[in-house]
Amino acid sequence: MFKDGDEATQRHNKEIARLTKRLIRLKYLANKYKRAEITQNALLKLSHIATLAGSLEEFYLGVHQHLKQLISADNFFIATIDVTSGKIAMPFFADEKDINPAQLYSEQYLSTLLQQGLTGYVFRTGTPQLCDTNRINELASSGEIVHLGSPCHLWLGVPIKHEDIVTGVLVVQTYDTEVHYGDIEVELMTFICHHIAGVMERLKHQEQLEIAIQERTKELSQAYEKLKLEVYERRRAERLQKSLFDIAELASSSTENPLFYSQLHNIIKHLIPASNCYIALLNEEETHLYFPFFVSQLGLEHPDSRPLQDGLTEYVLKQKRPLLLNQNEIRSLIDSGEIYRKAPTLNHTQTMHQWIGIPLFIHDQVRGALTIYSLSVTQNYQIKDLELLTFVSQHIGNAIEKKLSAESLRRSYAELEEKVIARTKDLAELNQNLEKEIQQRRHIEAQLVHDAKHDALTGLPNRTMFMERLSQAITHVQRHSDDQFALLFIDLDRFKQINDTLGHIEGDRFLIEAANRLRTCVRCNDTLARLGGDEFVILLDSIHSIEDAKEVSERVIRQLSQPYKSGTVEFHSGASIGISMSNNHRLNTSESILRNADIAMYQAKANGKGCYVIFDES
Repeated sequence: MFKDGDEATQRHNKEIARLTKRLIRLKYLANKYKRAEITQNALLKLSHIATLAGSLEEFYLGVHQHLKQLISADNFFIATIDVTSGKIAMPFFADEKDINPAQLYSEQYLSTLLQQGLTGYVFRTGTPQLCDTNRINELASSGEIVHLGSPCHLWLGVPIKHEDIVTGVLVVQTYDTEVHYGDIEVELMTFICHHIAGVMERLKHQEQLEIAIQERTKELSQAYEKLKLEVYERRRAERLQKSLFDIAELASSSTENPLFYSQLHNIIKHLIPASNCYIALLNEEETHLYFPFFVSQLGLEHPDSRPLQDGLTEYVLKQKRPLLLNQNEIRSLIDSGEIYRKAPTLNHTQTMHQWIGIPLFIHDQVRGALTIYSLSVTQNYQIKDLELLTFVSQHIGNAIEKKLSAESLRRSYAELEEKVIARTKDLAELNQNLEKEIQQRRHIEAQLVHDAKHDALTGLPNRTMFMERLSQAITHVQRHSDDQFALLFIDLDRFKQINDTLGHIEGDRFLIEAANRLRTCVRCNDTLARLGGDEFVILLDSIHSIEDAKEVSERVIRQLSQPYKSGTVEFHSGASIGISMSNNHRLNTSESILRNADIAMYQAKANGKGCYVIFDES
């Protein structure tokens, strides 16, 4: 009987042992499945983070936010090493106790500290290190590391390798004694480091490429400016040479007086802005001044001959040297009594910005003056303009000298009358040309204003004009709380594929067609704009409810989902739309509302494209 009892006990113990082994096996499989699931989710999330990140800083921040959900850590940082110099940097740091060391130490000193600590130990060994307080003290006692930072409960550092070379270390640590790290955390961190190494290298290469492009662009810009200056100087020299030739040719011609001086003015205009210009000459007795040429952008009357007084023209004749005066210098001369003291009625300098007077030497004596002045602060004369005009004035003086010598042989009252009539006609023509120029300038300015606020390809309002409309809508809603508006952020689906497949020209035609279809979906008081690329926005002003925004969004999706034709090729596109309402969040700025709609649009793309998503603060 005892023998039967012993056999039953043995069978029972064997069964318990078998079930225990099976339970251990099941726990192992469950942990393995859990690890696989965590690893898979981490891979998907990291792929998404890498896709959205435009820079290393954004990528590091995304990895940090994701790891916080997987591993309880009070400290997280990433250290990288320059494989050429061996210098260690800390591009990302987040800690609940310590301040970012990069803000406290120089780059060289920080590199030295990191090399002495646990981070440097991981760089040297190339293996993951999970250390508790005892392990840290053990490494410190053996001289492998130096204590750095606040004491922690657990420290986990995993190397980031690219092509079997350690290029960085990912570190998490906790001060909480209730938190424990184990094989799952080490395996997860190792897996993450394996997959982010390539992303880090890609983003680092991208940043280096952008820096190289910026430097090259700067070099090209400097070379362009230098070349432009050389071209300008060469053209300036060519214009000067041509002007001297024209002046010499004009002096040898039999051109009558009005045309003679008008052509002189045209020659001068090719060298320097001369919308306000006159030539004053002394009569033979040197008692009077007469003005064979006078032009004013204000349409002032041609001055008559007058006795010598104490005006600006007389002042330059007296000085016998070129003068460049600004408004302050002219006022100083007036205040000192050097000009316009005897003849204040001659003073018409109040609206002048700058004034150039060049004495004209005729028969080796100062017998006149060439004067140019500006009325606008945007038109500034420089010393080089004075020097250029001085050089040209010598040839002008010679030309006038020849002209006066010829006129002295055939001067008569009838010829003088004809010259007055011809000169008056020239002034009328100049005034007409001036009016035409003003009208053309106004037209150009209006066109420039239009172009500055509209997209050149589609003719739609651009970002600048849209942001102005959006700011106006925000101001209106803040004043009228019962009113509301909606912002639709539209991104065309598959545009890049269309553009790459059919070419940029067809891509532009597609954008134009898309813009035309969008125009049919909005009211006349709504604002449709193109932000750039394949991104459009619609500002639905004064709507009754969110249903209005949904209706327009559905209309837009229907319109843009219709097939497009390019010759014999037919293709389809669509739209992903993000909606931001004026009454579903605080109205901070137009940028925040646009950003919210942009976020909703990306959610629509994530939902499968061809749909709309309404932004919600949650």
